[in-house]
Amino acid sequence: MKQFTGEIGGRVIILRLDKGELMLESIKQTIKDLDIKNATLMCGYGTFSDAKMHMVTTTGEFPAGNIFPEWKDAPLELASMTGVIADGEPHIHMVISQGKETFAGHLEDGCAVCYVGEVVIYEHKNIELVRVPTDWGPEHLDVKE
Repeated sequence: MKQFTGEIGGRVIILRLDKGELMLESIKQTIKDLDIKNATLMCGYGTFSDAKMHMVTTTGEFPAGNIFPEWKDAPLELASMTGVIADGEPHIHMVISQGKETFAGHLEDGCAVCYVGEVVIYEHKNIELVRVPTDWGPEHLDVKE
């Protein structure tokens, strides 16, 4: 385990996405427009008409196996979305549901808002987060030295 400490006092950014707007693409544009380097995506919720995510399908190997389920013109609830923005790059997970089925995975481009999409981002102060390679494969969160 590794711990990182910043300070309270960064910006709070609230996004409202309207019908047809793309979730991850809008978050990336906000990061660029507002020059956000380090933040937590505190929450996101709403509805999608189109969605795409990826989920790992293997353990103990890298690169991990992945599947990329997609939904087109489907009524989906975005029940939860959270993540970290490190060095300006978002890493976001989501939970969506359709009827009695629930799916969780990594948010991908192409998730279109159906009725409403709302996101809250909390920018960190005096901490520089980065993702660094590990000896066994995936990049992990760290602080810039």
